[in-house]
This record gives sequence, structure tokens and C-alpha cells, in this order.
Amino acid sequence: MTAIREMSALSVIISQIVAEKVGMNPSDMECGDFLQLYGPMTAGRLAELSGLTSGAVTGVIDRLERAKVARRETDPSDRRKVLVVPCAERAEEFGSYYASLAKAAGEALERYNTDELGTFLAISREMISVTQQEVQKLKDVK
Repeated sequence: MTAIREMSALSVIISQIVAEKVGMNPSDMECGDFLQLYGPMTAGRLAELSGLTSGAVTGVIDRLERAKVARRETDPSDRRKVLVVPCAERAEEFGSYYASLAKAAGEALERYNTDELGTFLAISREMISVTQQEVQKLKDVK
């Protein structure tokens, strides 16, 4: 648990530093990352992934548009819906701040065999699920 907490804390710190460098707040930047990871989605889905309220996500999307990280588009399969679509315009800039970390992490992971990486992936997915559940619990606390 100590290692998980330490990795989480360092991830937050890196996110804060990069957000400052690109002129964004960390929550907005992480929502932009969800868009890069999962592609176009509704504001409701972005709210689910981020744990933010729908009202808060509206503000996030406004700021992501101003930062040229995302844009709103009509859903081609249902013109009544609006999708939030990631923009590629700033992806290279963001990636430049993470390039060294990505390289070092890739090199570290290369030291493990397929079975070990499979176990790591399973643990990571389980921790993501646990964290998503805890986000929901915290949102429900009055």
C-alpha cells in the first residue's frame, strides 16, 4: 500500500507540474487525458470517468476548448447529442513533458516477462476499479 500511495502522490505532483507548464489546471488536464485515452465521448461520460459533476464538467469542457485540447461536435449517429472530441493540436507539446518518463517506464517494464507484466496489468486494472468505486463513494458522502 505504501508503494501505491507513493506512486499516486508522485503522479499527482507530475500532473501539477505539467499543468502549470501548459497553462492549465490539473483537473482539466487529466480530463483532457481521458479524452486522449478513450476518444470522443459525451460530457456525461467524461463526468463519470473524472468523478466530477455534470455542471463542473461543462466548465472543464469550456476551458479545454479555450486551451485547444478538445472541441464539441455533434454526434454523427445522433444529432441531438454532443460529443467532446480530443484535439491533436497540443498533443505533441503535452507529450514532450512526459517523453522522458515514458521512456524510463518503458525501459523498466522491459525487464519483466510476459507473465509478470500480465500480473501487473491485472493488479493495475483492479486498482483502477477500486479507485473508481471510491471516487463514487466520496461523491455520495454528504
